[in-house]
Amino acid sequence: MSVPTLDFAAALAEFEHDIAEERFWRLQPPLVRLWDGAWNLRGKVTQIISAEITELNNETGMAHLELPLDYWISEWVVDIDSRLDNIHLTVDKDGVRWSGRMSMFEVRKQEDGTGVLAMSFRHDYEELKHIICYPNPALPPEIQFPRHFFLFGSASWGLKLCAFLNIARLESSAWTLPDDPLDASNWFNLDQSRWWIVVAPGSLASDTSMPALVHSRMKSLHEVGKKIVADAQLTWTFRRWLQGDPPPWPGAVVRHGCLVIDLVNKGASGMVTSYFGNLFTGLVKAVIGMDENGLEEGIDIADDPNIDPPPQYGDPDYLGTVPTAPWVIYRDGPGTGIQTSAFSVQPATDVGVVAGGKSAPYVNELISAAVQTAGDLIAAAIVVPPIGGALDALLKPLYTDTILAFGKWKNIARAQRLGPSRYHESFSEGADRAYTLGWLLAMRAGMWATREQISHEIVVADGAPYRIGAQGHGHFYLGDRIGSTVRGMKPGRIFIDQVSEVSLSWDRERAPGWKITIGKREHKDPVVKAWEALQDVLGLIQDLGVL
Repeated sequence: MSVPTLDFAAALAEFEHDIAEERFWRLQPPLVRLWDGAWNLRGKVTQIISAEITELNNETGMAHLELPLDYWISEWVVDIDSRLDNIHLTVDKDGVRWSGRMSMFEVRKQEDGTGVLAMSFRHDYEELKHIICYPNPALPPEIQFPRHFFLFGSASWGLKLCAFLNIARLESSAWTLPDDPLDASNWFNLDQSRWWIVVAPGSLASDTSMPALVHSRMKSLHEVGKKIVADAQLTWTFRRWLQGDPPPWPGAVVRHGCLVIDLVNKGASGMVTSYFGNLFTGLVKAVIGMDENGLEEGIDIADDPNIDPPPQYGDPDYLGTVPTAPWVIYRDGPGTGIQTSAFSVQPATDVGVVAGGKSAPYVNELISAAVQTAGDLIAAAIVVPPIGGALDALLKPLYTDTILAFGKWKNIARAQRLGPSRYHESFSEGADRAYTLGWLLAMRAGMWATREQISHEIVVADGAPYRIGAQGHGHFYLGDRIGSTVRGMKPGRIFIDQVSEVSLSWDRERAPGWKITIGKREHKDPVVKAWEALQDVLGLIQDLGVL
């Protein structure tokens, strides 16, 4: 009976071939194309002096190109009298399509006499900053009832519904003149196959994102969703559909150049996933969501930390990451893919938050009614004219806003972590009426501003050892959660965070290469950060009024 043996030479040759092929595709130049304002192709850009393309998580990234001024496509860009004002850019690399609109161009003369055309583009995320969310998208701006757009549900579903309603208002030209008023098909246009922006459909039943309150009173879609997507760890995705691409979803019919918007739960909030752990015992599985009190987020440890890995990871050719089981881990040390890193921890401060100032709704009214009733009953008993109104007028200054006017929340878990010697409480501004929705949001704002803050930022290189790219072309991309070790920490300790910035750059002497940043993109003074967080919620409270 013959025993099969492994051909080591053939296996080595196959391995070396795969490595060479992977390196070949990784170093291939991106496909760079310029389009006019109606998404007509103007040309493929090949003569590039330098380029840098940046995509940020839930913020507008930028692209910068430098082209020779005597290049034919540069001449088209500079000829502002013979083209539509808008110019669009698409960059395709490793399954990623970066698309954006030109924000400016500049013609420069170099010292050697040559000319350079420098162009800057804003990523298509910028579209969200120019879509206003009406309180009632079905009515014209002159008539807006009710006063606020109000929706409570899963964060992803709620924001996508809000986006769809307002995009439909814009694309259908229901209450404003269309670009061509004489074309009857442009009035009340509900045919999505003719829209320039569409929202990818999604089911409420399958949405696992954490609950959120989506509200707006003439705010941009970016402002409406900024805090929500940060809390729920969601990532806005954008894909320009071009002729020859597969449908953005099964059965979809969209026009060439249409921007398909989606909100992806890459952060895996609301489902079992990894948030911490070490290299020796594995990543601890946990689920994140809102506590029952509605005032803070909590991470609950699941019963079984050693669940089976997803079946995708059993395929050696699989490229990607599963949100419920992130596996990409960069280990700090000499010869690794980490180029720079920074890690900081700021402990929590106050364990209690107080907010309010005026009594909860109907408390003062109930006391007033009780005083007037008692006065009138006393007057009736002694057979005198009713005195309830006069008695209430005298006592009102004494009882107004004394019952249920303030409330306090103490975070017991935070207190136990900080120890007996700690900061005790702070007053959260912004909600003057206790036990209302505004008061609840102010309490949460106070808890959020005084929370523990961990900032973990690393910059890594592509292909060392993981590949950066879209699902199926790379191991991870923007918004995916990956892990890394921190120098000086307990051996094997892993910290996991979202990829917050992705940058692709190349020039005539350097091959294209990706760089990514995980964690926060910037470091600010904690007081400034806390104030900015409060400003976001104070704006919400102001919109809600007395709710």
